[in-house]
Amino acid sequence: MYYVSETDMLKSMRMALYDEVVRTPGYIQGENFTGLADFVTLLSNILKNSERARLVFIHMREYLESRRDHRMVSVDDYRRQFESVERVYANPFPVNASWQHCKGTTPMFRGYTCGLWTTFHALTVHSYIDTIKDSNMNPLKPLKSIQGWVKGFFGCKHCRKHFMNMTTNIFPMTERRIRHPHDMMTYLWRAHNIVNNRLHGDPTEDPQFIKMQFPPPFLCPTCHSGGQFSRRQVRNFLLRYYGSIKPHNRLADRRLAFF
Repeated sequence: MYYVSETDMLKSMRMALYDEVVRTPGYIQGENFTGLADFVTLLSNILKNSERARLVFIHMREYLESRRDHRMVSVDDYRRQFESVERVYANPFPVNASWQHCKGTTPMFRGYTCGLWTTFHALTVHSYIDTIKDSNMNPLKPLKSIQGWVKGFFGCKHCRKHFMNMTTNIFPMTERRIRHPHDMMTYLWRAHNIVNNRLHGDPTEDPQFIKMQFPPPFLCPTCHSGGQFSRRQVRNFLLRYYGSIKPHNRLADRRLAFF
């Protein structure tokens, strides 16, 4: 029931980089351009499970990097570029596949936002795994890349407002909190639990998937001790959970193409 699905991640990233971005009126510029370029760079460096999707990320990273001096690109040009690269790499994003772990009781629940959070967590965990021996690694950078995309492109305006308020005021995303590489994993974990606490009982809460403090005891008994979370055990859990991604079933995609 609980697992990290590559299908969910790929679906949500396609929506994040295409659907959300192309809604921008006219031009992607300034701070929004930088936020998008940094987020795409993070994806291209870290998400390595799907080689074809990663090639799309790499190509889009290079496309944006070539325009970084101007910090601007037209939305129409970005759209054409993304669609062209998708075709070149045989459409690696399973847009027609059903949500897996992120499937809600009805289409109005979970889905995209669940896929976003899953991907964000996976990015911090795999950033840690990939740079564990790099003493020059800046653990704040992956989180700032995520924050930059949310600020510029997340289509749910009140969600974006709450996220930015949380990461700047309630639970600031600062060097004081994120000093070590493992801090980026635990920061996002704590931030997500703040969101879960706020949304518990909200109309957007799926009645079959109640917002709870994660991970619950049944998923990680050792993470809980005396009514508190054990940070060390939670860190180990995050590494196991988000470090093991269930691959997307591309055979199922090919079967869908016949119907």
